[in-house]
Amino acid sequence: MKKDIFRICFLILCAATVIVPLVFVIVRSFGGYRNALLSDPLYFRLFWNSVLLTVPILLGQLIVSPMAAFAFETARFRGKEALYFLYIIIMLMPLQLLMVPHYITAELLGYNGTWWAIILPGIFAPFGTFLIRQQLRGINRSQLDAARVDGAGEFTVFWRIVVPNISSTLAALSVLTFADCWNIVDQAVVFIKNNYEEPLSVYLSRLIADNSSLVFSISVIYIIPAVLVFALGHDFLAGGIALTLRRDKS
Repeated sequence: MKKDIFRICFLILCAATVIVPLVFVIVRSFGGYRNALLSDPLYFRLFWNSVLLTVPILLGQLIVSPMAAFAFETARFRGKEALYFLYIIIMLMPLQLLMVPHYITAELLGYNGTWWAIILPGIFAPFGTFLIRQQLRGINRSQLDAARVDGAGEFTVFWRIVVPNISSTLAALSVLTFADCWNIVDQAVVFIKNNYEEPLSVYLSRLIADNSSLVFSISVIYIIPAVLVFALGHDFLAGGIALTLRRDKS
């Protein structure tokens, strides 16, 4: 009985540490919505900048990562595992270290200072490939071989058999990718030179708290899409990651 009371009190305390700051921000934000939504169009522009940066990266990863993972798991070519190991090394590197070659590449190709300097590296980020390949390790190979014997090509095998089997992992990847891209700061500061092309996350990091209600109202507006995405996808997130871990252990 005492243990149950202690656990309940501990959970209430943990919940309060999360809920109280959120309630404080929401309450203090009520006085700034008029200025944020009606008086100055800058906030809407920066909000849509965040959307236009996040959506291409998200869609690109949902196309590139499953194909790359399928190739790593089923194709046979020399150096495959060495290349995959390089993927893992890049995934473990700090973002600030990777921005140096990204900056040099963007300068050489002439797209530095544009959104492409953020979108292209984001599309080919290795985490999605790693996550999906862990699930593909447990896929039934006999189904793939049977489809090939019946005359299905590799793309048909991928689209008709593999994609339906990894749908939960793709949903989990969507939630994680959205959260990562929606909060982009470092890349935007380095690559984007025009302040009007920055995402809202960078603008929030530069706000001066002279008008606290304005700061809080913009913060609430900024967090709404992330909360909605998590609310819609949290079941897929938990299920997709759990399925990946189970298949990795097996």
